Amino acid sequence: MIRLICNCDRNEYDIRPLVMSFFPGDNMDYIVLEKEAEDCVGKTGAEDITIRLLLENQSISFDADKVHMEQKFDSVPDTKLYRDELKRLIYRALSELTGRINRWGTLTGVRPSKISMKYLQAGMTEEQVIDYMQEKYYCSEEKARLSTGVAVNELRILHMIEYEKGYSVYIGIPFCPTVCNYCSFSSISLQKMKNGNELMYSYLEALERECAGAGKLLSDKKLSSIYVGGGTPTALNEECLSKLMRIIHDNFDLDNAAEFTVEAGRPDSINREKLIILKEAGVTRISVNPQTMKEETLKLMGRNHTVSQVKQAFALAREVGFDNINMDIIAGLQGESKEDFKATLDGIRELSPDSFTVHSLVVKRASEYRNQCEEEMSKKDKNDMNSDTVNEMLDMAAEFAENEGYLPYYMYRQKNKAGLGNNSVLENVGYSKPGKEGIYNVVIMEEKQTILALGAGASGKFLFGDRIERVANVKNVNEYISRIDEMVERKTRCLLDG
Repeated sequence: MIRLICNCDRNEYDIRPLVMSFFPGDNMDYIVLEKEAEDCVGKTGAEDITIRLLLENQSISFDADKVHMEQKFDSVPDTKLYRDELKRLIYRALSELTGRINRWGTLTGVRPSKISMKYLQAGMTEEQVIDYMQEKYYCSEEKARLSTGVAVNELRILHMIEYEKGYSVYIGIPFCPTVCNYCSFSSISLQKMKNGNELMYSYLEALERECAGAGKLLSDKKLSSIYVGGGTPTALNEECLSKLMRIIHDNFDLDNAAEFTVEAGRPDSINREKLIILKEAGVTRISVNPQTMKEETLKLMGRNHTVSQVKQAFALAREVGFDNINMDIIAGLQGESKEDFKATLDGIRELSPDSFTVHSLVVKRASEYRNQCEEEMSKKDKNDMNSDTVNEMLDMAAEFAENEGYLPYYMYRQKNKAGLGNNSVLENVGYSKPGKEGIYNVVIMEEKQTILALGAGASGKFLFGDRIERVANVKNVNEYISRIDEMVERKTRCLLDG
């Protein structure tokens, strides 16, 4: 248990994740007291750590057990300077206390590449940004290079599509053949539904109304990219998938779009007829996602497909004519070793997709997989899968990508984790052969363009200069269907008020 006692609630959003990055797997009590209470400190157990943090206008002091550090200012600092100094002080103190070095340094945000991009756009060279990231944010050289390399590629892609003049569309299809045990999204398992086809048809009717209403809102802008995700869009039967493609073409001008992606995803949802439907509709990019090439892990995750089906689905997509195929894999799956992860990378090498994305597993509280992991960890050492192991897997993927001619082109870190094991929140990275990048991935990560998001659970972003307004749809499919006019009205009102 980590007990952090602070004399105010200022900067809690920055303090909390930074402290927890040094104690992955532990719980935290964040206590705000104007005057520290003795009984509160006295509750700590033998293995607990109490941290006292005093924030004042002209100084910061930090105590954690035997570590004490203090930072003073000559005058009242501005908010950003104060925050950055605070984080550096906390980092130095906790690094001394624990002996740990976090490769992302003081950075706790979801999009570290946005920081690199800002400095590149300000005129710094790539090497200058890398040095600055290490000096100011205590990033390791590897992570500073990753973040900056991603930003360089993102800027190239954004300028290529003239992002200022355009917008992108996300369409969510909340159906899957089965729901993976680690998934916390609002996906519906068709395997468990008696009226699956009926619900599909009703959902598409509502989606068509939303597309017809919302599709007119940005008609003065050029469509840059469209991404159909989920769920698993190819979980739709052939008739529904054809209808979805028609709905998209009826309501959006794809003639000049740089990308049309459909996340086929699950190999057990793919067949030749569906791939032909997508190809004839002008889809330019798809995903076929193995997650792992280990059969035992696939069963544990609840993915009802085999490694052989992954290879068959990929080969079929190539036969139909898809020349831009992505594959997703996961580092840190329960029970997998570095050798297992290497075997997955070897499988990727054999198939040679045009891009692949490496996700570091974050076990969400809402997932069934969390319970499985907790049961498994009760039988083993809690630290069996630790952050060092996952970091090594991510390093293996980076080395593999470099050797095979892939470049990192987008990345993000996830906000939440379930606190399982000694595993801090790491990054997810997309690697691509030159010219095969997922454009929508860059647009959504860097928040440089309005995203019109349609479908149950979809969350859009409207840009008004430097301001971003988020507009979300309801997650429940039946509520989405019954309240579809409200979903359109939310977007219309946001644009009118903006």
